[in-house]
Formats: sequence, structure tokens, C-alpha cells
Amino acid sequence: MLYPFPPTCGSSSPWGPIQTVTPLGPDAAAVTTASHGGLRVSLAALARMPEAVRQTVYSRAGWFEEDCDWALPYLALGLDAFEPERAERAGVRALAIRTVRAFHPQHAARLGVADESEARGHV
Repeated sequence: MLYPFPPTCGSSSPWGPIQTVTPLGPDAAAVTTASHGGLRVSLAALARMPEAVRQTVYSRAGWFEEDCDWALPYLALGLDAFEPERAERAGVRALAIRTVRAFHPQHAARLGVADESEARGHV
């Protein structure tokens, strides 16, 4: 199914009809539905991401689910710069780093968030 960008309330997502859309810059938006949600990135933004993080078992075609995969485009595209609440930027970025380290550790170095021991080779 083709999903247009930007997403709009009432349009389709992999999780059902979209209830809310929060833009995160010109090429990304956070969406919620009655059951789930995540991030939607434009195809242009998707192309700027490292190929290895463009899809997961649960996320593809520019949609990244809200539990674990949202952190991949968030870090790859620097979406913290577009957080609507400036005071929350650092906290959301820290959460994205922890999420990648916990659920996608194979991509942490690629996204520049390997922990100190991994960076030194002492895993």
C-alpha cells in the first residue's frame, strides 16, 4: 500500500487510521492511532539514512513503529532538532540512544551512539 507524505489525520498507516500527527521537521512526523503509532519519514529522508537501518522486522517503507524502531530514524536524521518542546530535546535524544543500544545494538556504532566500552573494543 502506498502511503502519502506527509501523513494526515484520518489517513491510513500500518497500524490503522491516524489520529494525531506531530511534525518533526520537513521530512518526518510522529503519528498515533487507536492501537499503536510511530514515525513516518519521507522517501527522501529514508534515502539519507544508512541502508542497514532503513527497515526492520516491524518497520519498512518509511514507517518505524513506536516501541523500538522509532529511534533509528530519530538518530539517523537528527530529529531531536525538531522536537516541539525544546526543553525535552535532550531527554528524548537520550531515550533514543538507550533504545538503539537495547534493541538495535548492531546499529549503535553506525548511528554514532556506541557506548564507551564498545567504542574502545571492550565489549
